[in-house]
Amino acid sequence: MKRIAIGGLLALAVATSTAAADRKADRKYVEIYNRLVRTVAENFYDPNLHGSSWQTVAQHYRPRLRNVRTDQDFQRLGEQMLVELASGQIELSMPTEAEADWTGVGVRAWKMGKDLVVQEVDPISDARRQGLQPGDVILTPERELSGPAGTAASIRIRSCEGPEKLVSVRREGAFWPPQRPTFRWSVLRAGENRSIGYLRVDAFEDDAAELADRAMADLKDTDALIVDVRYNATGNASALRLASYFTEGSQPGFIHLTRPWLKQRGGLPDAGQVLAAPKATGVYTTAGVQRALAANGGAVALWTEDLGPRRYTRPVIVLQGEGTASAAEGFAWLMKLKTKATVMGRKTAGALLGSETFDLGQGWSVTLPTHGVWAAEGTSGDRPVPPQVVLPMSRASMCSGRDADLEAAMDRLTGARPAV
Repeated sequence: MKRIAIGGLLALAVATSTAAADRKADRKYVEIYNRLVRTVAENFYDPNLHGSSWQTVAQHYRPRLRNVRTDQDFQRLGEQMLVELASGQIELSMPTEAEADWTGVGVRAWKMGKDLVVQEVDPISDARRQGLQPGDVILTPERELSGPAGTAASIRIRSCEGPEKLVSVRREGAFWPPQRPTFRWSVLRAGENRSIGYLRVDAFEDDAAELADRAMADLKDTDALIVDVRYNATGNASALRLASYFTEGSQPGFIHLTRPWLKQRGGLPDAGQVLAAPKATGVYTTAGVQRALAANGGAVALWTEDLGPRRYTRPVIVLQGEGTASAAEGFAWLMKLKTKATVMGRKTAGALLGSETFDLGQGWSVTLPTHGVWAAEGTSGDRPVPPQVVLPMSRASMCSGRDADLEAAMDRLTGARPAV
């Protein structure tokens, strides 16, 4: 009886503190906050929420609602709370961000230490016309780069030449959706009777299996191959078709396990449960994965195919980096575990999960992982993939117009000694 009384007092205290916090907060944001908390609790792929006490987390952040005055305030609060889940593929979107006409400024930029550094500039963008180039450091907060298409963003940069300057750049949406074609390839003659193929893949989408077949048909006679997924941050299980050209026989690739399946088994799986998932091959579309999950009780092991004589057996290097996410991480991970390829670059984003977007009302939405991805060995994909060969990022090489990663890959394949 005493334990029940204590539990009742705690529940009463929590309810009282919740009501007190809510009375001092904007009702609109209280309602969205409550939906966010409930949506995470009911849909996050791990029924144990990565070991966090989600309701305790929600109570911890709830008093801060009294300081929320704008959508930007609420988004910052929500993002701080969602970080507690320690998981990839989570995004809280404001009403304006949900509109189709919101976009970026035509550059790819990633963090190098504390600096946001331009990695690539779209060749036909206003950013290019305004003089932005790889190696420039963006000093303006990243959140301010996005906005309605056609509007101008005032961006302060520290240029490769050294001085800071303020530029006005039109928001145009380059790089998202991914540029077409998403597969691009070429062949380099590296000397007498020697050739090296270069295949850049910027997305693994429903057409990727067909594109992979076309690319590998053209590259099959090369003496070595570089597969570049550094800028690939989206996709689905179609990555398995390309991986099939490098695996010996059919190999277990991505094991997808949904929340209901995991909940029935008490949480995240052990290696034996992962290996017990029903096998499927040739599933290369988002709809195909969904059908396979539905047909197999919320669990499916997607395997590569045995391509026999079409298998590529010569040296392969995979280039990955901070911009490698989602299915591209799975591809790099699989190439590292199941093939003789060498993975070079830097850690990936850590977002290899299946996600869905949920409406929170009043224009707000949250994207959450609803099923996890595992390797056959039982390792979860909800973490960055480390390379086998680490390549440091160099702002100096970017400012000079060089691609140091690609140079390092070429040096490894040709036996050339790196420049001192």
